[in-house]
Amino acid sequence: MWERLYRLWISHADELRRELGEVQARNMLREAHRVLPTLPGRRAVLLTLRRPVTTPAAPEAADTMSGPRAPGDRDVPDERIAP
Repeated sequence: MWERLYRLWISHADELRRELGEVQARNMLREAHRVLPTLPGRRAVLLTLRRPVTTPAAPEAADTMSGPRAPGDRDVPDERIAP
C-alpha cells in the first residue's frame, strides 16, 4: 500500500504542487524518496492497546479512551468501503 502511494506522489508531483502548494508537496515528495527504498521486506503492523476498565487513568496520562460500545453504536462514520 505505501509503496503504491509513494510512487503515485512521485508520478503526480506537479499536480501535488499545484493543488497543495510547494511546501507541502516538497515535504510529501521528500518523505516518498526517503522511505520508498526502505519498504521492501518491511511488514505493516497495527497494535491496539486498551487499558483495563478497572484501572483508572493516571492524572498525567496523555489521553483516555472510552469504554467499548455495542456493534453499530458509532459516533463517527464508518470508514470501511463496501465491497
